[in-house]
Amino acid sequence: MSRMTWPVRYSTVLHRPRFVTLIAALLVFVAAALTACAPATTSSGGAAILAPAARTEPSPGPTASAAPAATSTAAIAAVAADWQQQGEASWYGLKFAGRRTASGEIFDPSQLTAAHRTLPFGTRLRVSDLATGRSVVVRVNDRGPFAHGRIIDLSRAAAERIGLVASGVTQVRLTLAGGPEGLRPLRVDSRLNGYDVIVPGADPGALLVLSSESGVEVIVRAVDLEPVASSRSDGTDIWTSASLAERLGTVATATVESF
Repeated sequence: MSRMTWPVRYSTVLHRPRFVTLIAALLVFVAAALTACAPATTSSGGAAILAPAARTEPSPGPTASAAPAATSTAAIAAVAADWQQQGEASWYGLKFAGRRTASGEIFDPSQLTAAHRTLPFGTRLRVSDLATGRSVVVRVNDRGPFAHGRIIDLSRAAAERIGLVASGVTQVRLTLAGGPEGLRPLRVDSRLNGYDVIVPGADPGALLVLSSESGVEVIVRAVDLEPVASSRSDGTDIWTSASLAERLGTVATATVESF
């Protein structure tokens, strides 16, 4: 009798579908891998172009360096000279210290700055408390406030100058503070040397003549520095080196020099 071969034939028939299934799965895997490696394309006028890869950029931290938004001298000059606004002022302080303002600057509550909804960054405003008559000159470097009825948010330093910290809100009048010219108090800044001065409202590099009450005249150059925090400053001061202060005294009249 011949040897029975049925078990072998059965085994072959039994395992063939599994073999075919494995081959099919392998082909599907290879096809998927090839598809994933191919560059993605989008259609534009019938031509295939590479689709840009998604870009993820980290959000800058509070101390990250970034260039502040450029102050538009033309935009500031376009504000009518007789512009004014009246309404409620509030203030913001330490909670926001170190955060970036809408202008790109880092918020420093010790500086005389403010948030206004529409005025160009760099605009200098005189903020006058209608109840007390006290005033301070601030520079707009942020946007806000957005609470109903409020027209300006002052830094804590500016709020202190007009006695706003305790009450939180007060009625004020806003007017343009004007340019760098006029009679100004002089204060010393140890960072300054020679004929460099800090003049709020003056363009960096501008030349000015400072005239003292005794008749001394000195040509100085405005530099791009923020004034040091001072409880005596109302935003109109000119900051000089100690040697210049000795020559000029405590006040001087500033005039922009043109050549």
